[in-house]
Amino acid sequence: MATGAPTAQRQAVPLRQRPNVDEMTAAQVKELRAGFAAMQQISDDRGYEYFAGQHGLPLPPECRIAHGHPAFLPWHRAYLLRFEQALRDTGHDVMLPWWDWTKTRKVPSAFAEETAHGSANPLYSAQIAELARVQGQRSGEGETRRLAEFTGTVRQPGRPGTRLPTQADISYTIKEHRQYNQFRSELEDYHGNVHVWVGGHMGNLPFAAFDPIFWAHHCMIDRLWRIWQLEHPEASFPASLRSKTMTPFNLTAAAVLDPTALGYDYALSLTQVRAG
Repeated sequence: MATGAPTAQRQAVPLRQRPNVDEMTAAQVKELRAGFAAMQQISDDRGYEYFAGQHGLPLPPECRIAHGHPAFLPWHRAYLLRFEQALRDTGHDVMLPWWDWTKTRKVPSAFAEETAHGSANPLYSAQIAELARVQGQRSGEGETRRLAEFTGTVRQPGRPGTRLPTQADISYTIKEHRQYNQFRSELEDYHGNVHVWVGGHMGNLPFAAFDPIFWAHHCMIDRLWRIWQLEHPEASFPASLRSKTMTPFNLTAAAVLDPTALGYDYALSLTQVRAG
């Protein structure tokens, strides 16, 4: 078994690969759905609503240190890690998949099918925490108030005026931006384009993480950061950010810079990515 890079604080850990959702087998998709379904049934701080609520509503929004700031990438890497650990703690041997929206120009079928094996597909929609909905209804922002009326997440993919980033967009961003903050800023903009393209709750920051497709989208963003790190090994990371704690995950930015030290990587090698 491959192992991740050891650090001064920990031994090498087993290295698991996060897969492309469109390359998962039927059995893998079934297991992923079972894990999400199990997590969505948990009502305490191990459950889906608890983790989804850390991003926006209910207040306070933990992502306030991330969006529009240099911590955007390490904060979401820590967030994905903690969510994935909770998902695996349900007893299902799964890793979060990534949605390559540069190639799959629609919501992937694993997330788009309303039912699966005769039951509601837990990747299609998820319940929204009641407190989040109450706070959303009291919000001064009209779209948040409108979306708070729904008990479960909805999507409106591909509305006029929205677009998914292209392979050319992402290739340019990875190749041409050699400074972290330049790369982070442009990638964050493209990340926002995907949220808006999916629409519904995904297009609204206070509710975005309740939509199950959020996790596959952010795995794609994390994967692109990983590719950029491999493409530019000489690039520095802001020194002032290294010791900043990614709350509430009890991880510093420095602790999440190498995903292999966290026990995961992505299924495609850099050579395969360059080949398209």
